[in-house]
Amino acid sequence: MLNLNMSKYTIITLDEVHSTNSYALENIPFLDDGTIVFTANQTNGRGRYNRNWVYDNSGNIYASFVLKPKNSGNYPFTNLTQYLSVILCKFLENEFNIKPQIKWPNDILVNEAKISGILAETYTKNNKIEGIVLGLGLNVNMPKETLQKIDQRATSVFNETGKKFEPETILRSLADMFFEEYEQFELQGFNYIKEDYIKRCGFLGKNITVKEAGQQKSYFAKSIDDEGLLLVKDEFNNECKIITGDVLC
Repeated sequence: MLNLNMSKYTIITLDEVHSTNSYALENIPFLDDGTIVFTANQTNGRGRYNRNWVYDNSGNIYASFVLKPKNSGNYPFTNLTQYLSVILCKFLENEFNIKPQIKWPNDILVNEAKISGILAETYTKNNKIEGIVLGLGLNVNMPKETLQKIDQRATSVFNETGKKFEPETILRSLADMFFEEYEQFELQGFNYIKEDYIKRCGFLGKNITVKEAGQQKSYFAKSIDDEGLLLVKDEFNNECKIITGDVLC
């Protein structure tokens, strides 16, 4: 295990772990605010709704940010994954000239193929939230032959650029960007990222399919409201808000 001390965060690097989110949750009482648990070898990662995250030991990023808000009463918990999705998009654009889009609420796509997934989990004690684990998986060096084995369209930085990168170096640059704007996000919530978020939502203004509670429904994607919820119209032109669910297309 290697600890790298930074100004606003500390990276704990594990040679291999079943899940960085699980490790962080299990050890969160002993981890400082701003700790990042990182590995390039995650054997049992998971995404939203307990989906498995495929890994092939080829040098991707599996990381979890430990956050312990001092003022949890006003903290924008529900928009945290959306904040990270915006930061990830900016990072991919600036560092690799990749043009990503967000699939509500927080998946990152490039050319309609998934390059990153995000999962936030809370740690509670005595019915009080005492910490958040914000996990991300970013396909960095995953080759085309492995990407083709995944049960949904997927891509990687290597697949998009033809170049391989050091995952830990990428993570440090991403963490710098995350914490540079994090305090403003804490203060302003979704409104701080709303414009950046919406302009990367390529599905807005289109007909979409949303999977909710095991059922698929068709909607017209109208907009994103001030709370980060998806506003849609159904087949009868009735407006409603999508609070949870997956946008399939």
